[in-house]
Amino acid sequence: MNTFYENFLLYSGERSSVFFHAETSEFSSVHDYYKHCDDATRASLLNLVKRISDTGQLFDETKFRIEDKQHKIYCFKPRNDRFFSFFFTGKRIIITSGYPKKKQKLDRRELEIAIRIRNQYY
Repeated sequence: MNTFYENFLLYSGERSSVFFHAETSEFSSVHDYYKHCDDATRASLLNLVKRISDTGQLFDETKFRIEDKQHKIYCFKPRNDRFFSFFFTGKRIIITSGYPKKKQKLDRRELEIAIRIRNQYY
């Protein structure tokens, strides 16, 4: 089972805490991707994360929706970037990966990466 590291906590709210998946205690590729996004994208993702962490839900499917029902993979959609995530025990949400949206269709390769990371946790 993988662990999440406190130094990769994005936000802790009343209902849940959101972490970036980390490969080691010192490195997270998705956190690195997030740091290289523009300010507007980072602010948009943080706003979405705060809303779901504080209220427990996001109703706008254009900003957050389930992408794979079988594996329960969700996607935050700030601006033109996508961040896959899943709900983990202890009221935690783990953001597994991020990538720039290039076309209308879901990037299956990125989804497979998110599924593989989720499976490592369980």
